[in-house]
Amino acid sequence: MAKVSINLVTWNGEKFIEACLNSILEQDFSDYFLLIIDNGSSDKTVSIIEQQFVPVFGEKIRFIKNKENLGFAKAHNQAILWTDSVYVLTLNQDVILGENYVSEAVKFLDEHDKVAAVTGKILRAKFEQADDLKNIKKSDIIDSTGLKIFKSQRAVEIGAGEKDEGQYEEQKEVFGVSATCPLYRREALNEVRFQDEFFDNDFFSYKEDVDLAYRLRWRGWKSFYLPEAVCFHERSAISQERISGLKLIRLRKHRAKFINYHSYKNHLFVLSKNLSLKDFFRYFFQITFYEFTKFFYIFVFEHQTVSGLKDFFSKRSMMKEKRKIIMRNCLVGAEEMRKWFE
Repeated sequence: MAKVSINLVTWNGEKFIEACLNSILEQDFSDYFLLIIDNGSSDKTVSIIEQQFVPVFGEKIRFIKNKENLGFAKAHNQAILWTDSVYVLTLNQDVILGENYVSEAVKFLDEHDKVAAVTGKILRAKFEQADDLKNIKKSDIIDSTGLKIFKSQRAVEIGAGEKDEGQYEEQKEVFGVSATCPLYRREALNEVRFQDEFFDNDFFSYKEDVDLAYRLRWRGWKSFYLPEAVCFHERSAISQERISGLKLIRLRKHRAKFINYHSYKNHLFVLSKNLSLKDFFRYFFQITFYEFTKFFYIFVFEHQTVSGLKDFFSKRSMMKEKRKIIMRNCLVGAEEMRKWFE
């Protein structure tokens, strides 16, 4: 059994996959097993993996091809169930890991048995489409140093959009970690699973990491940011931590409809599953103002996203069942969770 399972889900990622897999080969940590699950890619992703990388990784790799796109959450759940490592690295295809990323994350979890998840310093990158697929622009703009939750329950990536000038050079406990490239403790994932789900299958993609962060917190698990572990990521849904309402609207206008739809629906799932009644009433004004403002904008300018509300209500009974289990098994009170709402 390998100590770390690196679980990579791919979907039409031909411009990313070479750089991503090469960064795994260059890790200074070798006690890992790589499981790749392809979600029905129609480009060259599968052929690149089979021809260029399966022979190189040899016994350290297993490659599985789903017939259709099952989404980020369900495919990663498959990967977690099909491995038995101590730690699980859930990796996005558009990530390039620094050579010590895995070793630094493993070292920290080995030394802190109450920590469920860690993330490194994630900086933004741009993968330019090119014949050799090697034109990658790394930047000093921060993508994420962890997740932060406001009293309105809006979740943001800490430091997103800021220039890296050394302001995030200390290890720090955070509410949770982005699912871009976190290392999770399998023991913690097993404590918060629902049937065969670690990430919630109903989310498909987006905000599943926020939901998991809540559930781990309810069980008393901690999450940390490690600045010494660095990676680069091209984010399809660009965000900024410090942003005005007008700028937030402009960002939404430039995001894909698919992203806006799932982000809206899944945010409602997160609230219905994880927000305590005490905190709902305590932050009633902040929550309702944020939700009403967002709904008004969507209703007027983003009609296609309104269907997310319909889908939310269609799965209300399932969310209610999941909420019962979360609240029944929580080991901390609302007061402890409240410490993380800024």
